[in-house]
Amino acid sequence: MPTREASALDSALDKAANENFPVALRLLPVWIRRQLNALYCYARYVDDLGDEAAGDRTAALRDVAAQVRRVYDGGEVTDPVVAGLRPLVTEAGVPADPFLRLVEANLVDQRVTRYTFAELLDYCGLSANPVGEVVLHIFGAATPERIELSDHLCTGLQLIEHWQDVAEDRRRGRVYLPQEDLRLFGVREQDLDLPRASEAVRALLAFETGRALAYLDAGALLLPSLRGWARLAVSGYLAGGRAAAAAIARAGHDTLSGTPRAGRGQVAAAWLRASVRSPG
Repeated sequence: MPTREASALDSALDKAANENFPVALRLLPVWIRRQLNALYCYARYVDDLGDEAAGDRTAALRDVAAQVRRVYDGGEVTDPVVAGLRPLVTEAGVPADPFLRLVEANLVDQRVTRYTFAELLDYCGLSANPVGEVVLHIFGAATPERIELSDHLCTGLQLIEHWQDVAEDRRRGRVYLPQEDLRLFGVREQDLDLPRASEAVRALLAFETGRALAYLDAGALLLPSLRGWARLAVSGYLAGGRAAAAAIARAGHDTLSGTPRAGRGQVAAAWLRASVRSPG
């Protein structure tokens, strides 16, 4: 019988096709793809534990955090997903903090189900921004200035993902749409249970998507400081976010009747635009 960890690893790999951006870009060298895959599998694994694991999710997440610390302390690591992080530590010099913040984000999910916008930004600092920081380490480009710009980019990506998944999150009892914005647009939480978005919900999601795009644009200022494979990869993430936002717009900002997704061609076109011209 497969272990919980092995099943979760398989699940993480299966979900790769549904992401907004290419995680292991085929054009990248094998060693970079291997490290990005290790990061991706870990992030998906932790998310799945927080969202879907049977039993005590808090205990399971805390066990992952303990195993991450053992990677750095030289202790025994029995979790194969966590063990897969070793090349990121030994080859890329990634510190423990980003991996532990990803666990903390999912611990927050166990106790917090509603947010103000300021609280949501703090949550993105745990759930999304660490991924960008690790990516910069993989490419040997992790300076404080670049990490700050990466944080803007990753926050924008996380916000767009939330707006795509409003209905799914609602079914899980979570509402990431800021509480003050629900009130401002006259949207009740019950409106998020409808099979189609009302005009008020559409207006709210149009506003939130525009705000997410502003974060992507701020993060796009990272690109001129990057060269080679790093620029290629990060422009792919930016393109995925912009293409996803465009998909939400094409759906009339109705993400209740379905999850708007960008096609491969739309992502590729946005990627080409991001990679060949100055961002902005």
